[in-house]
Amino acid sequence: MEGDPAALAAAFPALCALQPVGRAPGGLVCAPRAAPELAGPALATCPLPHRALARVPGWPDPPARWLAGWYLRSPAHAPAPAGLRELVQAPGEGFGPGGHATTAMCLEALEALPAGAALDAGCGSGLLAQAWAHLARGPALACDLDPRALDQAARSLAAAGLAGRVALRRVALGILPAGAIAGRVLLANLPLAAHRELLGRVGAPPRAALLSGLRPGEAPAVAAAYRALGLEPAARAEAGGFACVALVAP
Repeated sequence: MEGDPAALAAAFPALCALQPVGRAPGGLVCAPRAAPELAGPALATCPLPHRALARVPGWPDPPARWLAGWYLRSPAHAPAPAGLRELVQAPGEGFGPGGHATTAMCLEALEALPAGAALDAGCGSGLLAQAWAHLARGPALACDLDPRALDQAARSLAAAGLAGRVALRRVALGILPAGAIAGRVLLANLPLAAHRELLGRVGAPPRAALLSGLRPGEAPAVAAAYRALGLEPAARAEAGGFACVALVAP
């Protein structure tokens, strides 16, 4: 992609799908063959002039994309221009792929939540805790039972330069101490069974709750359980066959 730094920064949300991997004099080096399903449509509408390179510049994984106002990239992609929100997802097997509709809805709903200490319950790859840390909203604790998920979350946080801002803990939701939930901002992108397990550990209410991973028909009952604890609805969205609900203390 050819352009000066200002032009590249302005167009960057449209360039993410082309898999930017490095800077070059007068432009940005991209590896669109690494994710042709994303790069094809993006290349067809690219706002900047571009030319092919003789050598494939790399195969970054997982693919980069623009997601709910964030640049989501792997450690092998080029960093975002200054002023843009960025998340880094290292390769791994943790639940919570960046392209999933529930991840996008949760990222959008973070603005509806108050600042404070957060708990990312069943964190998977840790993107929600990482976003909380990036926004400097408060300290975060990310929990998961799967050691592979915690390993991916740790590598992702390190690549994002946020390793010291999120504490990781291996624990099952069914034995999570109630004190880990009370007074915190709860981030829970989980299937229905896991939400029910988590509700069984709630003593004193959280300060706020962000609930997703639920089908639209499942969300009202789970949200009602938090409303019974005194939280009030603040935002709701549906996308890709899933729902996302944010509730806050009055």
